[in-house]
Amino acid sequence: MRKPKRGSSYRSYALVHEDAHLLVVSKPGGLLTNMSEDGEQTLQDQLRAHVAPSSEPDAVPPTAIHRLDRFTSGLVIFGRTQRALEMLGELIREGRIDKRYWLMTVGVPPGGKIEAALERTEGSKRMMRVSTLEHAQPALTEYTVEEDIENFALVAARIHTGRTHQLRVHFEHAGFPIAGDNIYGNRRANADLRRIHGLQRQFIHARELTLTHPVTAETLCLQAKLPKDLSRVLKSLRG
Repeated sequence: MRKPKRGSSYRSYALVHEDAHLLVVSKPGGLLTNMSEDGEQTLQDQLRAHVAPSSEPDAVPPTAIHRLDRFTSGLVIFGRTQRALEMLGELIREGRIDKRYWLMTVGVPPGGKIEAALERTEGSKRMMRVSTLEHAQPALTEYTVEEDIENFALVAARIHTGRTHQLRVHFEHAGFPIAGDNIYGNRRANADLRRIHGLQRQFIHARELTLTHPVTAETLCLQAKLPKDLSRVLKSLRG
C-alpha cells in the first residue's frame, strides 16, 4: 500500500482523549509516530492537520512525547501546550507513566519479570541487544500469561522503562520471541502465522496508559482495544 505523504487528507488514528493540554490517540500498526525522513506522513502529521490548535496561551502543535515502533499499534501521548510538554517529559524521565501491552509470544513463557539491560548493536541504529556492560541501559518488564493457544501465548506486559525495542529484545532473550517480529523473531513461526492466520506485523499493542494529568493533576487511565487485524489472528488461532 502506498504511504500517504505529508499534507494529504489521510487520517488513520482513533482519538482516545482530548483536552486543552494533551491528546492521547490509538496508532494503527504500520504508521510512524513522527520523525519521517522521506516525506512520509506520520501520526504527528495527521494530528497537526486534523486537530484544531489549543486555545491556551502557550499552545504548541501536537508533539509526541514518546514513540511506538512503526508496526506496534496502540496509545501515544501528544502535548498541546508548552507546560504539558515539559511536565510530560518529566513524567517519562521519572517512569511515572504506567504502560501496559498485549503481545503474543512464540512458545509459552512462565510469567514473572525480565530484567536485562539493553544497548545498541555496533553498526546499526535499529538493532538492540541485552548487555552486561556498564553503559547499557537498565530495563525491566513484568508480564503474565493470559491465554495459552497451542504453541503461542497471549501475554499482558508492563514495562517499567521505555527502552527502544524493549519488549521485543526482552522476550527474544527469554527464549519466547514476539510473534510476527521480523527482526528478533522466529522466521519459521512467523511465516506460518502469516500464511495460515494472516499475521502481517509484530503482535504488540499498547493497550493502556495511566498517568497524572500534567496540568490538572487528574488521574487518567486510558485504554485502546485490540485492533481488528490482531483480533482476527487471535480468532483464527483459537478456531
